Amino acid sequence: MVIESNAKINIGLNIIERLPNGYHNLDMTMVPISLADKLTIDFKNKKGKLKITSNIESIPTDESNILYKVYKRFYERLQVEPEEVSIYLEKHIPHEAGLGGGSSNGGFFLRELNKFHNLPFTDEELMDIGKKVGADIPFFIKNKPCRVQGIGEKLIEIENNLDCDVILIKPKFGVSTKEAYEMYGKLDNKKFANIDKIVEALKENNLKEVITYNENMLEQGLLISNKNIQNFREKSYKMGEVNLFMSGSGSCYYILCEKEVTSKCIDMLLKTFNDCYIIKCNFL
Repeated sequence: MVIESNAKINIGLNIIERLPNGYHNLDMTMVPISLADKLTIDFKNKKGKLKITSNIESIPTDESNILYKVYKRFYERLQVEPEEVSIYLEKHIPHEAGLGGGSSNGGFFLRELNKFHNLPFTDEELMDIGKKVGADIPFFIKNKPCRVQGIGEKLIEIENNLDCDVILIKPKFGVSTKEAYEMYGKLDNKKFANIDKIVEALKENNLKEVITYNENMLEQGLLISNKNIQNFREKSYKMGEVNLFMSGSGSCYYILCEKEVTSKCIDMLLKTFNDCYIIKCNFL
């Protein structure tokens, strides 16, 4: 079978507190978008192991891959001998981007494993399995617009009626999630996103208010000392009144663009960021 494993963007990201175990309590919205990887999954109908191949040579295909981790967790929970499965992972979602590519792969694979075994687990149980591997996996089990709280495991479905295009701008450099959280801890003046207002504006198709109340605390931290992010932001200011927002821990930015000006906006981006990956997407 071939399935599409889509990305997400964050619209608003607040860090509420750092927990004793090193994780962070968050409050944010996540919305699925159309950019997607492809997973070609072949169940061999015999007991065995997982084999992973990919179109990207740098992607690990051993036990460090998130697909292997969810495979292992699933069969530990199911308490049966694992099936032999081969997966070809065709990557289109950039890594170290804040778009959730790896978590999406893991979440969608978990769902297919569950289907193959005649649905032994509820979605809530799959989320519980997934959160032990990656904080964003529970979101991709649901894969609907959500307000996300806790460390990523508390999901409240919301309504997204925003009628606009999503333009992604992915620089060549990446950002480690660890660095983003470390830099956030050094912030003196934090700007909070108004998540209540964002949720309301998404429902009411109010693009102006979504833009007004959108903030990302992880970007605020990175702007303290990450030269790549600083330089990217300096370039963005040359575009004038264009609102770019970082998704998650970056390094991918996005613009929520009214459809009638999308082409003009993309032309401007290509001139300003001629070394970036730029693609138009839609909300799912």
